[in-house]
Parts: sequence; C-alpha cells; structure tokens
Amino acid sequence: MNKMLSLISAVILTAACGGKIPAPAPAPAPTISFASASLEISPEGGEASLRVNSSARWTVGTDGQTWYTLVSGPEVFAGESLVRVSAEPNVTGATRTATLKFTSGEAVKDLTLTQQHFVPKLTLSPDEVSVGGDGGEAVVKTSANAVWTVEESDLDYWFSISPKVVGKGENELKVTFGRNYVAERRQALVRLSSGDQTMMLKLVQGEGQPVEDGVYVPAGYKLVWQDDFSGGSEALADSWRFEDWAPGRVNHELQRYVPDDRRTSYVQEGALHIVARKDGGQVISARMNSRESWLYGYVEAKIRLPKGKGTWPAFWMMPDDFSKGWPACGEIDIMEEVGTHANYTSSSIHCESYNHVKNTQKTAERLTAGAEDEYHVYALEWTEDYIKTFVDGEPLLTFNNDKAGRDSTWPFNKKFYIILNLAWGGDWGGMNGVDESALPCTMQVDYVRVYKK
Repeated sequence: MNKMLSLISAVILTAACGGKIPAPAPAPAPTISFASASLEISPEGGEASLRVNSSARWTVGTDGQTWYTLVSGPEVFAGESLVRVSAEPNVTGATRTATLKFTSGEAVKDLTLTQQHFVPKLTLSPDEVSVGGDGGEAVVKTSANAVWTVEESDLDYWFSISPKVVGKGENELKVTFGRNYVAERRQALVRLSSGDQTMMLKLVQGEGQPVEDGVYVPAGYKLVWQDDFSGGSEALADSWRFEDWAPGRVNHELQRYVPDDRRTSYVQEGALHIVARKDGGQVISARMNSRESWLYGYVEAKIRLPKGKGTWPAFWMMPDDFSKGWPACGEIDIMEEVGTHANYTSSSIHCESYNHVKNTQKTAERLTAGAEDEYHVYALEWTEDYIKTFVDGEPLLTFNNDKAGRDSTWPFNKKFYIILNLAWGGDWGGMNGVDESALPCTMQVDYVRVYKK
C-alpha cells in the first residue's frame, strides 16, 4: 500500500513539473568569521588568542615563518573555537607580520598576525659606581622588561661582574673590584645589551698605592743581591748570562734564544724588557741566567707579563750542579704563565719523584688579576724545611722537605741560580696554537732581589 502511494505521489509530482524531476539544492558554502580582522601578539612576546566561528571543519596552515608558533593545533571545527599563537619578544627593530591560512574544501580565508617592535628597557641604580684604590664590592639594582646581557668584551682585568645576564623584573648585579696597584685613577664603561638596545654602567676606581719596596719580605731577611736595572742595557751582561739556543731545544718551544741582543733584551725607564719578536722566518727571544747562585733565602721579582696566545714567560731557578740531569737535579718555578690562559700564574716544583713527565709535579695556580697589565710581585721563600711561593705576599704553593734524606724528593740542598725568560709556543705555551699577530710581545721586570737570613 505504501509503495503504491509513493508511486502515485511521484507521478503527480512529475506531472506538475512538466514531466521533469528537480535537481537537489546545492550544499551551502562553508563559512568562517573572526572576532577581529587581525591577531596581534604583544611586543614582549607570549601568547595571543582569537575567537573563531565556523559552519564546518577548517584546517589552519602557516606561511613558513619561524618567529611564531601555532599553539592551538592545525584544525578548527564547526561552531566556536579559539585560535592561539605564541611568539618570543620582537627585538628585530621592525614590526613582524605573518598570515594564517584557513582552508575548507575550495574555500580559503586569511588571518593576519602582527607583532610590533619590542623596546627593551633597563634601569640601573646607581648607573655609576665609584670605589677606592683598595677595591671592594658594590651592588647595582636592576629593573628590566627583558633579558639583558653584560658584554664580555667590555670587561677589564681590574673588576668583575656577576651575573653576566640580567633577568626580567627586579634583580641585582654584583661588581667586584681588585686592588689598584697604580697611582692613577681608572674607569670603564660596561655595556649591557638587549636586542638593538644598549645601556652603560660607569665604573670608577680611585688611584692606588704602588707596592712599597720590601713590603712582602719576611722578618729576619736581609738584602744580599739585587738588580734594579738602573745600570742600563749595557750592564745586563755584568749580572746575567744569556743562552744561545736553537728552536725546539726544550719543551718543543718555537723561539730561538739569542745572546745579549738589544732586540730581545734591553733596559728602558728603569725596567728590563725581554721581547719575543719576528726576525725573518723565526721568532727570537731571550733567556737570562743570573751569574750568582744561592742556597736558601727569599727571592722576589716585580714583573709585568706579556699578552698573546703563544707567550710563556717564566721566573724560575735551576741548580749549578746539573750532573744528574733533569729532573733529578731539581727545578723551582716561582712564576709561570701562558698567554692562552691569560693572567693565571702558577708555581711548580720538579724533581725525580715529582715532575710533569710523570704528571706528579707539585703545582699551584691562581688568577692574578691584571698580571698582563700591571706589575705584581712574585716570590719564593726557600729554607732547609720547605719551599713556599707567593704572589703579592699571598701564599700560593707550599712544598715541605720530607726529611727522608733522598735526593729524589729533596734535591733542593744546593745552590740554584735565577732564570728570566720569555718562551714562544712549546708544549704548554703552544697547547692551543700561537697567534703571531701578538708579536712583538714584552715581559717587563722592575727588579729582582735576593735576601738571606
């Protein structure tokens, strides 16, 4: 019966339409609308969202730019959705724009993203710090709307800053000043940067007090020998023997030591200058041995170290008796430094039992701030009971006599002479290569002194 009624209805409809069946109505086109014409992300970065209304499922595509991230996923569905996008602070110096492309079948609709240029701001309180010549610490309060970085290239040897990165919000910078050994005021401008913005922190230190002669000499010692280089360059040979060595003789060093040559050793303004320099296809320098030698005493020198990757200055002692060879003869390194590890000075003891070949040498190292920019005093106290080294009066290395009566552990019971030299390259000085643009470079010695009880 139902089939019959359907057939009758179709016949009647066909007749009414002139004998033709009408085509079905087309599906409505998918629609999508946004709460605003564009989506704006804060210049400081973060996340932004926009409400979307759609009649069907749409996929969301990006335009390939990497400064923003689509957080909400690649699809929106029929009804109301939330499109979320995030970005880092815009420190490029210009407004950033991008396009999100919404697609549903043949339908396409774009949404514009914008992010204005972010201007980092930083307040320093105070923005100028002053301390006296003795050094000390100061605190600078910071207030920032972005992360700022202390530029390492603006830091000098006579102060340090911690931390090197200033975070957003309220924070502090600690500025630590070393002692000023020069009777001159000094100052620096430290640059802090965030994107294309910079701020300057001014640091000022009052004039210092140069080290007084003999201030570090222990009680009971009397001066028995000195060279304050007041006699000029021509008098150097009276107190010192110069080595004449080919490159590579020790430690695979690259320099040639030349004897008593004004190109590599001379006195100027009351100080000895030992210079490593290019000479044709080689590097020449000087190694000077004191003509006198001593058993026990207090030995010190006031030295300003050279700069440059490849430098290896030293103030040290070797024995007159070399019959047992090295290291059995003994070696006392009062001060060594390599330019590739600038301003870190070390002291070492070598003998048959303790030496760098066996990796058993007795060594101590410490940062000597400003060692390459100003004079510091390096010293040795040597008794029958111990060897101690010092930097500016502060102990660095202590090596005690074990009193076992063995030359292998204590060959330091005979006379030693003093050596001043500036090596170039070698096993230690050249461990990270050398930079010949640093040549010529100079080690300056204000004086060398020996005291005895």
